[in-house]
Amino acid sequence: MSTPALPTLLDLAAHRLLSSEPSAPPALQEFTDDLFPPLLTAAFAMGHKEALKALVQAWPFPFLRLGSLIVQWPNEDSLQAVLDGLEDSHVHKACPRRSLLRVLDLTLAFEQVQGKGAFEALAKFPFWLPSTVKAEMPEDMARPKPVEDMKKQPQGAWQPVELHVDLFLRGPFKLDAFLCGLLAKVERSCGSLRLCCRKLHIEEMPFDGLVGILKTLDLDSIQELEVFDWFQALSEQSLFATQLGRIRNLHSLKLSYYQWAFPPEGEQSSNHFLSHLSQLQHLQKLHLSCSYLSGNLHQVLSCLQTPLYALEIRSCTLLDTDITFLSQSLHATCLKKLDLSGNNLSYMVPGPLEALLQAVARTLQHLDLNHCWLKDAHLHAILPTLCCCVHLRSLGLSDNPFSRASLLGLLERTAVLTELKQVLYPIPVECCAYLHGLSWGPVDKGKLSQMQVELQALLQAMQRADMQWRPPPPSSLPGTLAQPE
Repeated sequence: MSTPALPTLLDLAAHRLLSSEPSAPPALQEFTDDLFPPLLTAAFAMGHKEALKALVQAWPFPFLRLGSLIVQWPNEDSLQAVLDGLEDSHVHKACPRRSLLRVLDLTLAFEQVQGKGAFEALAKFPFWLPSTVKAEMPEDMARPKPVEDMKKQPQGAWQPVELHVDLFLRGPFKLDAFLCGLLAKVERSCGSLRLCCRKLHIEEMPFDGLVGILKTLDLDSIQELEVFDWFQALSEQSLFATQLGRIRNLHSLKLSYYQWAFPPEGEQSSNHFLSHLSQLQHLQKLHLSCSYLSGNLHQVLSCLQTPLYALEIRSCTLLDTDITFLSQSLHATCLKKLDLSGNNLSYMVPGPLEALLQAVARTLQHLDLNHCWLKDAHLHAILPTLCCCVHLRSLGLSDNPFSRASLLGLLERTAVLTELKQVLYPIPVECCAYLHGLSWGPVDKGKLSQMQVELQALLQAMQRADMQWRPPPPSSLPGTLAQPE
C-alpha cells in the first residue's frame, strides 16, 4: 500500500493561516501568486467559505479546476462559496486584486471516478456527469501569465467567466436544488457567466424544463449529446429539433428509444427534425438504438453532409435496403467504428452485409455484430471479406449461435490481421442452447472451459499471444460462469 504524500511547508502554512482566522478572509493583496493554489485547497478542505469567496475574487490565473477537490471533499457549501465569489467579483470592487479567472472547470475526469470519494460526490451532486475523456486545459491557460502582461491589460477590460460542467439530466423528478441555483446564477449574471457543457445526457427530462436549461447553456460548447427518450417526451417536439440544430459544434449524438416519424405517417415532424440534423456540420459519431428505422436509414444518413467516423445502429430492425444504402453512402469509406448489434442480418448473407464489409474494409478498426442471428454458414460466407479489414482492432460476435469448429476456424483465418487484439466470441452451441438468437438455459461450464483452453493453445500455435479472445462477461450469461485461470 502506498504511503500518502506528506504535506509541504506551503500546505502547512496555508492551513495555519486559515485556522488562525476562521471567519475572516486572508489579506490576499500581500500574497504572491504561488500561494493561491495551496490556500484554495486548504480553504476547500476546511470549508472556509469567506476565504474561498475571497480567493476566487482575486484568483491570479485564467484557469481553475475543482473536480479533484470536489471528489476529495464533496461539500456543497464550499462549492457554493466558490460560485458566490464568482458572482460577487463582478459586482463588488472592494478586492484590491482583480481576478484573472476565465474558466472555472467543474468537470470530473474519468480516472477521478475511480477515486475513493467519487461515489459520495456523485451522490451529493446527481446532475454531475463523469467524463469519459479527459478534457485538456486550453494551451493559452495552461501557464500563469507573466506579471508584465497582466499590467498591460486595461483595468476596465473583462471577459465572461466560463463554468465548465458535464450535465446528467434525468426526469421526471424535480431538478436538483444546487443545479437550480447554478442556473439562476448564470441567468442573473447578464452575460458575465457562461455555462459551458461539453457532454450533456438527457433521460426522460420534461420538455418544458429541458428547453429552459438549454436556453441557459452555451450551446456552442456541447460536443456530446445523449438522449434517452423511453416515453417519447421529446420525439414529437419540434422545438427540441430546433434546439438540436443550434448545437453547431456537436461531434457525437446518441439517440435511444427516439420515436422517428417517417412519411407518410408524420412527414412534417420527420422532415423538420432531419432538416435540423443536417445542420450538424461537425458530427463524427452517430449512435441510434432501440428505434424503428426499418427501411428508412437513408433518410437519416443522407441529410448528413460530412462523413461519419463512428456509426452505431443497434436494435433498429434494419432491412437489407438499409445495409445496401449504407455500403454505398459517403460514410462507408470513412468509418472506423461500425456497430450493427441487435439487428437480424442473417438474411443479408450472402449479399448486402458482405458488400458493406468490403466498403468499410480500408478504414474499419472496430466492428460489432453481436446478436445478429448469424450462424456457421453466415460466418463462413463473410470470413473472406472480414479478413480484408486489415486495420481491425476489435471484433464483437457475442450471442450468435456458432459452433466450436467455426470459432476455431475464425481464429485461424483472422490471425493474419496483425492489428486485431480483442475478440468477443459467443458461447458455442455445444455449451448452451440458443433461443431467438440469444444464448439461453444453463451453460456447460466444463465444455466452455475446454473451449477456452483450445483457443489459447491455438493462439500460441499461431504466434498470436497478443490477441485476447474472451466470452461474454458472467453478468450477461444465462447462468453464473466461473472463468478459468
